[in-house]
Amino acid sequence: MRVVSFGKFVLAAIAVAALFLAAAPSASANSFTLSTTNLNGVSNVGTVNVTDTGTNQVTVTITMNAGFSIKLNGADVAFTGPSGSLTVSGLTAFSGANTYSGLSFKGLKTAQNISQFGTFSFDYTNVQRQPGGVVSADSLTFVLTGTGLNASQFTGFAIHFCTASGTNCGPNTGFATTVVPEPGTMTLLGSGLIGLAGLVRRRYRSL
Repeated sequence: MRVVSFGKFVLAAIAVAALFLAAAPSASANSFTLSTTNLNGVSNVGTVNVTDTGTNQVTVTITMNAGFSIKLNGADVAFTGPSGSLTVSGLTAFSGANTYSGLSFKGLKTAQNISQFGTFSFDYTNVQRQPGGVVSADSLTFVLTGTGLNASQFTGFAIHFCTASGTNCGPNTGFATTVVPEPGTMTLLGSGLIGLAGLVRRRYRSL
């Protein structure tokens, strides 16, 4: 019975992992945690999910954790990654069992600075047409369309949030942002593993 050496086993494992990562297709969804805020002692207020839902189209869903809501009046939903012209549709807010559809963003800014978090490429502002008295929501969803647009292009988000769940915003507001890997991190990791496999192979041959 032939025994495979530990060195050969490691080499084979690295090569298989590297080829898998390097050949992996672009993600059909991208998830972000709103992990950092400009309010002392407040973190991890919600999540943002970006999902490919059609050719040149993604759906963005912002879901706030219990005790927080996304601001509608005076809202900011900012993000980086995509380039070119984008259109937005299907803006809908949710609070408890209530759904508020037919909404729209009043404005769009580009190269917009958000609090101390830096400049974002797109900043959709101030939700319009929500019912009277509804100034925040537990979640928000909308569709973005643009040439070549896909979920893997998004690299970061910032939102305007409230420190209470529901539609009345709460006592304080702040800005929350995400911390995410740069695009291509998985590809770089795969390339690094391929290089490591080559190094292990050369050292093995020299023994």
